[in-house]
Amino acid sequence: MNEKVILCAGGGLRFSYMCRELCGFGRVYAVGDVSAEEGVTLLVSPEDMAVSADVLVLPMMGGGLKVNAGGEEIGFDRLTRRLKQGALVLGGRLSAEQKAFFESCGFNCEDYFARESLVIKNCLPTAEGALQIALNETAETVFGSRVLVLGYGRTAKCCARLFKAVGADCTVCARRAESLADAWTEGFETFYVKELRDRASDFDIIINTVPALLLAEKVLSDVRKNVLIIDLASKPGGTDFLSAERLGVKAIHALALPEKTAPASAGSLLGEAVGEIFRERWGISDKR
Repeated sequence: MNEKVILCAGGGLRFSYMCRELCGFGRVYAVGDVSAEEGVTLLVSPEDMAVSADVLVLPMMGGGLKVNAGGEEIGFDRLTRRLKQGALVLGGRLSAEQKAFFESCGFNCEDYFARESLVIKNCLPTAEGALQIALNETAETVFGSRVLVLGYGRTAKCCARLFKAVGADCTVCARRAESLADAWTEGFETFYVKELRDRASDFDIIINTVPALLLAEKVLSDVRKNVLIIDLASKPGGTDFLSAERLGVKAIHALALPEKTAPASAGSLLGEAVGEIFRERWGISDKR
């Protein structure tokens, strides 16, 4: 198998570490706000690339047909001119519009963030980020504090286990009996979402992982005065933040924690996910 040429377009620390992780799979070129890493050839613009790429790697995406490359927005059309016919385009959370654009140009397209292995691994830096927020934003130790985790999916499980490991008294609240049974087998106290308003005042820290409005005004009005709410759910979250502010409740919408708290680990995880795609499609592995 010939060495692959990989064009990375994006910016930030996480993306820089991701680029470094890909060096074992081929020649890596990077455009955007990418730090100098051994094995990565930095470009001022896509047009500076003298060869055509087999793969285009994009960061975690927003909307539109462009990529934010560290202060500069680069249109997809400029990037596709540097790709070989039938090249592979990889990005995180690609929209339907973005996928349609690349596929209409004859490129194969895949969302690396849709991979189950990455989602599972990403839960750990998210949970560690939530713990860091709790340590920084409360006046007392997490050890001995009463912590409520809303939901019991992958991220919630990591959070509950981590907070329990540092000595917090953790309780899990969920809708499904199966979720509560799962939490019970791990030694957590449990209760149903319908009981949330009656139990909200029991806790010092509330961690939400559910993308539904569970922490509405009527619940927030019953929480402890000094409670800390850490909302990990994707936008718009599961907290009425306007009501929280009006009521004087400290509520933090903590998004993209892996990138903020552990960019090196987060970038390596993204690189590993892309590497899995290379192995599955072409049978190539990291040569380092």
